[in-house]
Amino acid sequence: MKILTIFTILYTILIINLFSSTGVSTIKAGDQLNLTTSQLVSPGGNFTVGFFNTTNYIYVGIWYTNDETFKVWVANQSTPIISSSGVFMIDPDTGKLIIATRGTTLVNISDNQSSLDSNITATLEDTGNFWLKNETDNRTLWQSFDYPTNVLLPGMKLGSDLRTGMNWNLTSCLSNDIADFGVFTLSWEPTDEASKRLMIRRRGQPYWTSGNLNNQKIPYMPALNNPFRKYLYNLSYVYNDEEMCNDPLFQINVIV
Repeated sequence: MKILTIFTILYTILIINLFSSTGVSTIKAGDQLNLTTSQLVSPGGNFTVGFFNTTNYIYVGIWYTNDETFKVWVANQSTPIISSSGVFMIDPDTGKLIIATRGTTLVNISDNQSSLDSNITATLEDTGNFWLKNETDNRTLWQSFDYPTNVLLPGMKLGSDLRTGMNWNLTSCLSNDIADFGVFTLSWEPTDEASKRLMIRRRGQPYWTSGNLNNQKIPYMPALNNPFRKYLYNLSYVYNDEEMCNDPLFQINVIV
């Protein structure tokens, strides 16, 4: 019995160190991140994914490793954890990325994307993208970049996927303590090839527009037009049969 107890303690310590100390960036089906001990860190150490606390709620999110206060993505904005129990994992039965509390699924993060294949992994990249992948056929099932919250990282998109109907928008948070959706959205609204602009809406109504993009310049965002800042800001526009969107090389935050 003593030997079994010692083995259990050593195994627990090993698991804690595996996720929190060595910078592991990938979990597989059945692995769990819990509220207190485990996180994933991207290979280069840029980003961390795990649980974080606000005054009254607990969320799963991604943040800059060197600045835990700067959250760039939140998984359960509308469904925070209010108990002291919670795990973040790939469900081994469905292949879905979920948050569970007290043995019950609280949030299906990867929506309807699932796989009965047990060879499913989730990986945090140095870009800040967190993706769910079927390793058997090398197929991406879901990625956080397709579901932005209030921060647009380099490599993310604003716009529409014309094949699937998916829209990429930013939505403000209610406050620093409450990550639920706020009243403002930022979207890329090209109505046609000639009209392409950023639009902020408040409760669905137009609140601000950047003016139409013209020769890669945005009229009401002069900071992006400064030639001396081109090494910081690079806004690319894509319009084809598959998508119409911008593809930024800079970061945008939407704050209430």
